[in-house]
Amino acid sequence: MILDLFLILIIKTIQQCIRFLPETLQRGFGVFLGRLAYRILKKRRLVAISNLKRVFNDRDDQDIQSMARRCFEKFGINFVEMLLIPYLKKDEYKERFSLENRDHIDKALSKGKGILAVIFHYSNWEIMGISSVLLQQDVIVLARPLKRHILLNNFLNKIRATSGLKIIPNEGTGRDIMRHLKENKIVAVLADQREKRSKGVYVDFFGEKVSTNRGIAVVAMKTGSPVIPVYLVREGFLRYRVVCNEPLVMERKGNMDELIRENLRKINVFLESIIIDAPDEWFWVHRRWGRNT
Repeated sequence: MILDLFLILIIKTIQQCIRFLPETLQRGFGVFLGRLAYRILKKRRLVAISNLKRVFNDRDDQDIQSMARRCFEKFGINFVEMLLIPYLKKDEYKERFSLENRDHIDKALSKGKGILAVIFHYSNWEIMGISSVLLQQDVIVLARPLKRHILLNNFLNKIRATSGLKIIPNEGTGRDIMRHLKENKIVAVLADQREKRSKGVYVDFFGEKVSTNRGIAVVAMKTGSPVIPVYLVREGFLRYRVVCNEPLVMERKGNMDELIRENLRKINVFLESIIIDAPDEWFWVHRRWGRNT
């Protein structure tokens, strides 16, 4: 608890110090934080480099390290942007953020089965709440809580909620998800986290089998709710385009286990495509391939 209070104090101090700076200095501070993290967080740096080598095995070490460094720099920028979101005026949203392919969302909601919005640790996922404001629709997000840092977790969730998200912990929430979908709500789920081996389904991701949470596929198959990948495209400091992809077709007839793997693979294929487009936008410090990274 004491550590949480200390970290919250530091974050609040940073938040108040940077909010009055020019954007160039705000962004520069984010880059500085990212570079500092790259230097001092050795384990995470090595995980990122190892992961990048798995996917871009044709690149030399210098190129891999450069991608990892840019990845950390963008984490720093993401952190600063998240701290600044609560101080944005609502009329600034139209200036800074845009929505692409809204018709996919409207058409899906017209079916009355809600939407499973598939999101990823890509670009600045921490401010995905801007999509709620742009859509003028409630977006419920499932998030894994920081179990050992309850106060810090609640503090960060309050910041995330200022942009319009409604956050519920991703623990035993199956009934809640079903209820929100029946109410024709948008439920957003992070789809690129590693699942425990005992619970996960092994699905191909960049040529290797990785343990994947089956939840999205199972819920989609049970409810018939459209599965729509949504992600941000960075267009400047605190300027983003929210891209709503067309729904992924979730197969529902056949062997259950095979269908789950097939449907989850479709999500991974989509994620692979946006990672290849902008490699330094993804969360490479996560042990997506397990402890051998």
